[in-house]
Amino acid sequence: MTAVGRGVLLAEGEGRRVGVGSDLMTVKGDGQEDRFSIVEYEAAAGAPGPPPHVHHSNEEGFYILEGSVDFMLDGKTARLTEGGFVLVPPEVRHTFVNAGSGLARWVGIFSPGHYRQLVEELGALMPASGPPDAAEVAALFARYDTEIVEA
Repeated sequence: MTAVGRGVLLAEGEGRRVGVGSDLMTVKGDGQEDRFSIVEYEAAAGAPGPPPHVHHSNEEGFYILEGSVDFMLDGKTARLTEGGFVLVPPEVRHTFVNAGSGLARWVGIFSPGHYRQLVEELGALMPASGPPDAAEVAALFARYDTEIVEA
């Protein structure tokens, strides 16, 4: 990491790494004044995505770098591959999963930026094997004004 004035330059592979089950999130940037955060996310093949959920006060963007990812938005599913993008505004029911047989990678954008911490804390709840405790996940999501909903 290189500081340039008040800015930051990160080379490939740099950033704070956070395990999320068998996935890996690398925090690339936390925007000033909590406006946004940017992460690089690596989703392992066969790993489940998050439960369907609704963010009540934040939005997320996903720009696919590699692999194929199925996104469910308001009950409709679309497969995105390299160069695909999805924006999830507040109050939109969604989930996603790596749909391929190999690694899927994307750039994730969170606004406001502190919602990235939900993913970090979710990683801390993930056991070595098997799914996390559903009640703990629901409580975590609720702390971030996010609700688990039916698909």
